[in-house]
Amino acid sequence: MSIPLRTLVISLIAAASAESQTPPVLTLHDAIEAGQRGNRQLQIGGLEIIKATAATAEARTARFPQLKAYILGGVPLNPINFTIPRGTLGDYPGLGPLPAQSSQISTPQRLTAFIYGSAAQPLTQLFKIRLAVRETQLGEQLAREDLRQQQQDVVQQIRQAYFQLVQIQSQIVSGEASLKYLTELSALTERNLAEQTVLKSDSLTVKAKLSQQRYQLLTLRDSLATQKESLNRLMGRGLQQDFSIETETPPAPEELDLEAAQAKAIDQRPEIRKARLQMAKADLDIRRERAEYLPDLSLQLSYLSLANISFAPQNITSAGFLLDWQPFDWGQKRHHIEQLRSTAKQAALTSTDAAQQVLLDVRANYRKLLESRALLDTQAAQQEVENEKMRVMMNRYEQKAALLSDVLQQQSALAQADSQYQRAVADFWTAQAAFQRSLGEDH
Repeated sequence: MSIPLRTLVISLIAAASAESQTPPVLTLHDAIEAGQRGNRQLQIGGLEIIKATAATAEARTARFPQLKAYILGGVPLNPINFTIPRGTLGDYPGLGPLPAQSSQISTPQRLTAFIYGSAAQPLTQLFKIRLAVRETQLGEQLAREDLRQQQQDVVQQIRQAYFQLVQIQSQIVSGEASLKYLTELSALTERNLAEQTVLKSDSLTVKAKLSQQRYQLLTLRDSLATQKESLNRLMGRGLQQDFSIETETPPAPEELDLEAAQAKAIDQRPEIRKARLQMAKADLDIRRERAEYLPDLSLQLSYLSLANISFAPQNITSAGFLLDWQPFDWGQKRHHIEQLRSTAKQAALTSTDAAQQVLLDVRANYRKLLESRALLDTQAAQQEVENEKMRVMMNRYEQKAALLSDVLQQQSALAQADSQYQRAVADFWTAQAAFQRSLGEDH
C-alpha cells in the first residue's frame, strides 16, 4: 500500500524535529577539552604567563644604552649677579692683571634653562642583567607550572562533575525501573482489590510508594539539571546549554603498576617541578647578591647646556666612563648572602618533602582505587541477586502465591541494593579521578 506524499512529508518533518530536539552527546573527553579551552580560571592563569613573559622582555631592555634627559627651565626670582675680581685670570708682564679691574656680571630676569642629557652603555652590569633575565625566565616557568596545576585541578573537577552526572543518570534509570515495578504492582493490586482479594489499605500503600518514587525521580532530575549547569560553568559555557552524557561503564579490573605510576607522578606533578624551580631561584639569588660586589662601570656620553646665562658655557659635551661602587658596606652583602643560603637549604628540603608527599599521595590513591573496585564488584553482584528476587516475587504475587507485604519488602531490599551500588559507583569514579590527578594527568 502506497503512503500519501503529504503524510510522508509530515512524518519526515516530525522525525527531523524530534532529532533536532535531542541534546548533543557530550563525552568526557570533549568536556575536558572544552574546559581547557573555555575555563575562566585557566584563562586567568594564561594571562599570568603573558605577564611573566613581558617581565622577561622588560629585564632584557636593561642591556641597551640607557638614555636620560633633564631640563630645568624658568625665570629666576632674583637677577643672577656675580663679580670677577681684578687679576682673577692672572697678572701678565706687559699686560698687567686680567681683568684689569673687578667686573660685574649680571643676568637679567629672563627665561633660562639647565639642560642635561646622557647616554650610558652598561659594561660590568651586563653580568647582573643576565642573572636578572634568568630570574624572570624562572618566573615564567613557575607561572607555566602554576597553570599546569590549575589545569589538572580543573580536569579533576570536570571528571568529578561528569561522573556525578553519570551517577545521577544511573539513579534515574534505576528509579524509573522501580517506578515501572510499582506501576505494575499498583495496577495488579487494583485488580485484586476489585476481586476483593486484597485490602483497601494495601492499595493505598502501593499508591503512596508510587507517589514517593515519582517525587524521588523529580528531585533526581532537578539534581541532574543543577549538575549540568555546574559542568557548563567549569567548561566556560552558558549555564543553560543542554547536552546528554555517555554512561560510563566502570573499566574491567586490571593490574596497576605502582612503580610505573610513581615514576610518572614524579615526572609530571607540577608541585615537584615548582619545588625544583624554587631551588634554582634560590641559587640564582645568591649569585645575584654576590654580583653586587662588582662595581657598576658604564661607557657614558653626556651633554650639558646653560641657556641664557651670561658668562656661562652654553654647550659642554663629554665622553668617558662612569664608575659607581660601594667598596665597604659594613658586611651588609655578606649577611644578606647568609640569609639567601638558608633560603636555598629550605628550598632543597621543600623539594625533597614534595617528592615524598607526591609518592604518599599516589600510594594512598592507588590503594583506595583497588578498594573501590572490589566494593563495586561486590555491590554489583548483590544488585543482580536482588533484581532476580524481585522478578520472582512479582511473578509469585501475580499468581497469588505471595503476599503484598513480601513484594514491598523485596522492593525495599532492591532499592537498598541499588542505592549501595550507586554509592559504590560514585566511590569508584571519585577514586579513579583522584588517582589520575595524583599522577599529574591534565587530559
